[in-house]
Amino acid sequence: MSIKSESKISFLSKEIAEFIKRGSSTTEKLSATIREIKAQTGIITLKDLEQSHINNMVMEIKNDVSSGTKSLSNANSYISSINNIVKYIGKDDLHAIKASDFGLSRNISEKDGINKENSRESAAAFKTWLNEKYTQTNDLRYLALMHAVNIQSVNLRLRESLQIKLLNKDLSKNILKVSAKGDGSKNSREREIKLNHEQKSVLLEARDFLKENHLKNLNIGTIKQGRNFANNALKSFRAETNHYFHYHGERHWTVHEAYKEAWKLKGYDNIECRARTGEGKAEWISGILETTGLSKSEFQTMDKEIRQEISRNLGHERIEITNRYLG
Repeated sequence: MSIKSESKISFLSKEIAEFIKRGSSTTEKLSATIREIKAQTGIITLKDLEQSHINNMVMEIKNDVSSGTKSLSNANSYISSINNIVKYIGKDDLHAIKASDFGLSRNISEKDGINKENSRESAAAFKTWLNEKYTQTNDLRYLALMHAVNIQSVNLRLRESLQIKLLNKDLSKNILKVSAKGDGSKNSREREIKLNHEQKSVLLEARDFLKENHLKNLNIGTIKQGRNFANNALKSFRAETNHYFHYHGERHWTVHEAYKEAWKLKGYDNIECRARTGEGKAEWISGILETTGLSKSEFQTMDKEIRQEISRNLGHERIEITNRYLG
């Protein structure tokens, strides 16, 4: 657990990332956090880390947020890294910390709770535009991107939909397994996504497209080239039409639909998430209680179950992040 040199910090960061099953992004954050621990405490091995060191470090982070030299998001990344380090060390006298205990909780802001989903009109317009561009140019990348946008409806980020190796997936049990390596998952995090009929259909269509064109995935070229093509296509679409579309907006739409469908499976129709209704929290809950006849505690239990399931499908560990989609 030596952090004496930069090479040892790098090695240890990779070990911790592998221990918690994360990827390169987490490794970089861990390296930055370990450097900070070393600078503030002077220790050269994590075995010497004490709870007082951690608390003092978080107080320094809080001061940085107060002074404006560190963002709240950055502060939470450091705290997350600290907790992962504590988990890896496994000392009885160390415990994980909560950002909220230090006034650094990332509560839902006005920006987080608003509806960021694409309208179905704009989504259809973008797909039509991509198809027309293929007809004009015979550039297969346009059709590949159209399929990538289609399969975002399976709770996939654009990067995942471009890189996922559909040819290797067994969809017979209506489950899509996103692997830790090779599928473009964030922080190399694997997950299983339950599929409905429509989601399975778009995956099969995309897989047929790959087979017909002898492609391994929907990202034609290098990962960077695929990302640049997608971004440039989106800019051109926005410039040429009156529609507004953004890739992550498909993920928001999928989450909102999943919330509505989950309530339907529980026997309650037309229950929309708060981001869609635009209501204040109290007003939103009151409306649902009146519509369903549920008690507040019954609603809270069901609502939490639904959000946890959606969170798993999204690939998030914290329900707080899913709340930023749903409101």
